Amino acid sequence: DAKRPCSTCVRSHKHAIAHSPAGTVHPTEPECTFDEPLELNTGVDGPRTKYEKLENRIAELEALLQEKNGTQRLMSPQNGSPASSNHDRDSGFGSESDSRSSGSTPALVPAALSTPLSMPGMDMTWTHWPTDLPGPDLLRHLVDVFFTFHPHASQLFHTSTFMTSLSLPPDHPKFPAVPVLHAICAVGSLYTSAVTSAPPVNFDKIPADEIFTERYRIKENRPDSFAEQQATLAKEALQRMEIMGLELIQVLQSTILLSWYYCSNARCQLFLNCAHSMRLCVPLGLNVCPPFHTISRSTRPASVLSPAKNVVEDELRRNVFWFAYAMERQHGCSNGWALSLDDNDISQLLPVQSDQFDNGKLVSPSERQWAHSNDLLTVHPEHQTDGLILYIKASILLSKVKTFNLRFRAKHFSGDGEGSLSYNTFRADEPVDPRNTMSFIDLDGTVTSFIATFPSHLRNPLTKDEKMDCTLFAAMAMSHVAMIVLHEPHADIRSRGCISALKILTATRSIVDLIYTAWSTTFDLSLFESFVSFCFFAGGRVLSRFLQAALEEEAEDQIKTFRSEMGVIRTAIEQMSTRHRIASYLSRMLDDLTAKSEVRWSETLSPTTAHPLALESVVV
Repeated sequence: DAKRPCSTCVRSHKHAIAHSPAGTVHPTEPECTFDEPLELNTGVDGPRTKYEKLENRIAELEALLQEKNGTQRLMSPQNGSPASSNHDRDSGFGSESDSRSSGSTPALVPAALSTPLSMPGMDMTWTHWPTDLPGPDLLRHLVDVFFTFHPHASQLFHTSTFMTSLSLPPDHPKFPAVPVLHAICAVGSLYTSAVTSAPPVNFDKIPADEIFTERYRIKENRPDSFAEQQATLAKEALQRMEIMGLELIQVLQSTILLSWYYCSNARCQLFLNCAHSMRLCVPLGLNVCPPFHTISRSTRPASVLSPAKNVVEDELRRNVFWFAYAMERQHGCSNGWALSLDDNDISQLLPVQSDQFDNGKLVSPSERQWAHSNDLLTVHPEHQTDGLILYIKASILLSKVKTFNLRFRAKHFSGDGEGSLSYNTFRADEPVDPRNTMSFIDLDGTVTSFIATFPSHLRNPLTKDEKMDCTLFAAMAMSHVAMIVLHEPHADIRSRGCISALKILTATRSIVDLIYTAWSTTFDLSLFESFVSFCFFAGGRVLSRFLQAALEEEAEDQIKTFRSEMGVIRTAIEQMSTRHRIASYLSRMLDDLTAKSEVRWSETLSPTTAHPLALESVVV
């Protein structure tokens, strides 16, 4: 049959004979190109078929992984606390012999976290694994404890997306950037005894209020701890990527992670690192959101980034900006230095709620609040308010208070409206009480009403099942610190009618109440972010002033009360110092303030008339 003409050629030949003009000569048989025989299947796949099979298999594995991550529940910090890492550790993950208890919570990293989760690619040894990164098992362990215990890990990163990218080969374009992984290792070391960390602070050699602690670190003549090594590697790697313009969002995430590490470890790099984060946000266009862009013509785009590909990526960028903002504003409370980005240059939406971010839910701008809204700090829509959103608002509140204090003298001198008194004044150099300005009065009202207007279900940092909402706790603590920072410079402790003195004492006692709330559970206070220890210290600083006044008046009942409240704050800071070195410095500074108050009072009395409690404290 293969030698016979095909049916198409036979029909064509017959048609030509029947319809051609007379005299036309035709071949007797149709001329045909016979059908080519089919290629035999040799059983060997071609290159294209192999690639298609591999791509299909990868897609199947990624789908399974996403399904697994969606159903997997990370262990809550309420049910287990990681080992403190303030001393050198060389043991394996969660070794009982090297762990330390903290309060009533378990001291070990939970066993579920000691073994990396089963993920494609993590059980094999990569021949091209980045040189300076820890091995895959240790890296995964540090990533696990970071996402489990750090309050903001799942908001600075989209957890399921990050975990999926971590399962890819190291040379895959979607594998996490190296500086991100180094920085996570540095921060994650706070929550495990599997790696070494810096030794406790020796205050016999380092003053508690020292800024440049690195000069003393050099004299210690010891090798860098694991966390210190990873922080250095992260900094070097992100600088290389930054000047090349590579993965700039991940570069910014790395910078924020390093700020968290520097803050926890009381490193002087914090100030410049926070400033760098904020300045990097500007060319990335993260401080603004359409339609609030410049009206001027420019040769540069509003953002050097490509548009976000989906809702998750868009909201992730927004979260990254707000965490950079919050870190700088929080750090700014401890100094009188200018901030790196003016609030007037921020026209950005607030984040969506955490559950909406996790699920990639699109929330339209009409349902959300803008950073420059006039009622931002006094109106909290229930359908768009959670601990994270209040946390960002509290950071904005701190920023407004700091900016007022920082600029008041200059504004008053220049006759600016914000520095004008509620009554006429003609000499800019005469003493002036800022509390008489309309700007102060408005700001004081905002600070007072901020926490009072929280939705009813967000007025207690404990959830319905008695678990701690660390982000909401920090937001509440920051609101009280804002009141202290605003009124403390004007408080006359010895005047019974001083409103500012009353307000800072009330704010401090609210912080003490928050500590008691945390102590009413098994929650480990060291799992709070490091800035919370400064909130405690701000309250302790206020109490030291009131204690000194009570000692001078020999008001024994008040002396006992203030000492008791200071004991609460000191204990809370010491509990945080098991994980955060900054808390060790703050605890020592608080002790120094208390000692000075006691000494000043005792020096005004003769040994025969000094109060016995004061003499006892001086001896101690």
